[in-house]
Amino acid sequence: MMKRIRKMKIRTRMLLAMLLMTGLILGTITIFTYKNTENTIESQALYSFEENVQKTCAILDSKLEVLKEATEKLNLETRLYDIFLNLDSSDSLELLRASQDIAAILRDYIPWYSDIYSAHLLTSYYRFGSDTENYYPSFMDSEIAKKTYEAGGRCVWFPTYSYTQMYGITNLRDEQIPYGKLFSVARLMNLSDVSSGKVKRLSDYTENPVLVINFKPDYMEEVLVSYGTNDSLKDTQYYVLDAKGAVVYSTDENYPASGSYQADWLDGLEEESDFDGFFIRENGEKYLLSYSRSKITDWLVVMKIPVSSLIGSLQSRYIRYLAVAFAVMMLVSAFIAWFASSVVNKQFYRVIGTIDRIGQGEFSQKIEYEDSDEFAFFYQKLEKMSNDIGNLIHENYEVKLIQKDTEVKALNAQLNPHFIYNTLNIINWTCLEGNLEATSQMLVNLSRMLHYTSHHEGLYELLGNDIAWLKRYLYIMQIRFADKFDVILDIPQELMELKVPKLFLQPFVENVIVHGFKEMQEKGLLEIHAEQEENTVVFYVEDNGCGMTAEKIQDIMNGNPDSIGIANVNQRIRILYGQEYGVEYHSQIGEGTCVMIRIPK
Repeated sequence: MMKRIRKMKIRTRMLLAMLLMTGLILGTITIFTYKNTENTIESQALYSFEENVQKTCAILDSKLEVLKEATEKLNLETRLYDIFLNLDSSDSLELLRASQDIAAILRDYIPWYSDIYSAHLLTSYYRFGSDTENYYPSFMDSEIAKKTYEAGGRCVWFPTYSYTQMYGITNLRDEQIPYGKLFSVARLMNLSDVSSGKVKRLSDYTENPVLVINFKPDYMEEVLVSYGTNDSLKDTQYYVLDAKGAVVYSTDENYPASGSYQADWLDGLEEESDFDGFFIRENGEKYLLSYSRSKITDWLVVMKIPVSSLIGSLQSRYIRYLAVAFAVMMLVSAFIAWFASSVVNKQFYRVIGTIDRIGQGEFSQKIEYEDSDEFAFFYQKLEKMSNDIGNLIHENYEVKLIQKDTEVKALNAQLNPHFIYNTLNIINWTCLEGNLEATSQMLVNLSRMLHYTSHHEGLYELLGNDIAWLKRYLYIMQIRFADKFDVILDIPQELMELKVPKLFLQPFVENVIVHGFKEMQEKGLLEIHAEQEENTVVFYVEDNGCGMTAEKIQDIMNGNPDSIGIANVNQRIRILYGQEYGVEYHSQIGEGTCVMIRIPK
């Protein structure tokens, strides 16, 4: 073989060498491009899948939240209070009438009553409510009764269970009764009468009932499966699991309701993890799995789909496109190799010097040649390559700048929902306390603050505007905490025109108020001031609060969910100005905390 190659003409050997080299390069690029594109497609599919499962879980929570609120309102229903206050538990006829009245009341309060299986008020002596659904033999001995009484008035959710096992029914199997598999929510009622303006409760001698609302597992189907019925999700498997893997609902016949789901990813799940998505392998096949934790039940809503079903057709089309593109590029390369080999021996060295200079970064090289020169095409291509490389380097630099700008905006966007959630919580508590004037003022201030955050776009804002916004925020917080702290705000007037990252002081102020003053008996003091150091401005946020350990400081700077805004500000400052700027914490237990935020002038 080698002898035959050596006998070939130089032109033929050069042609074969160039074809081989081109084939290897194009093949490598094609494989790399395919793998990179495959990863990109899977990442986009994972993001979309995570978003889908979070929306599905939010829809389920919205339904269950309405039900939870209905159970709270039942505690204040005067008719229920009167029924149990005057009820003679020894009179069977009176118990029957009371049950009929209670059934009507439950239908008034519990939304989408037709969607649930049954709802009853249970005592040790009688079951109140509709008598056409399930019964509760030995209810007081059941796990539902035990855990409900332990909860002391909070809603307790029970994943799908065997009805016969729950209530010790030995003469029937679950398959023989329509309510053999149920999941339930139960609550120990604390019936009250507030019609007179005063709160009246049942005496200690009157037994408060337990409210039990039962669902069939198929109730989940409308929320989960119906929401994801588009063609791209038709092979999705849905699960609703509790933290221990008990199956509330499943479309997977291998994991029926009331069964147990076992998987490595579930065993390693962290309690504070609210949602996530990742890839797993089962039985040799790759799956995309995503879950979201219900804020009402603490159950996990899980969606799993084979990757091949989600992106398989797209991958097949892309492979065909790559194969065609590779063939075309090989044909073009063969033509170029043949053309180049016919002239390269004559004029190759003429351009070596130019190529060396291009390699040294001089991309504006011009080659002197006559228009009639048969190698003019090659020279033109070399010049074009030089310009393209220069343009590519320039474009790559611009892409990096755009990427940096996008990252800053993404970090900035984290703050607004976090702040709004906390502020609305504060306003809600103030309203519940009956301070309507303060609530009104806080709403006005919040409205103006939201106007500022939504209408002042960009990465920077004038310090004066940010301080005005911070004063409104401090007003809200001082009302909420009933003047439990004083504020000293001392910012030099000459700094008010300084451009700063928007809302960069708020997370530190919030952290002091919510956590720093939490355990204090005496009045807290919060001081905010600024100093200029040559070309740097240092902002100080100091307090006389409880202080914190070095481990706690490290936890905050790493993005603790309770202090996400602080890590956000530190990241924004370093992205905008460089690693030499940012946030420093100094604190000791019992001696307060000092935060230094350093930015350039």
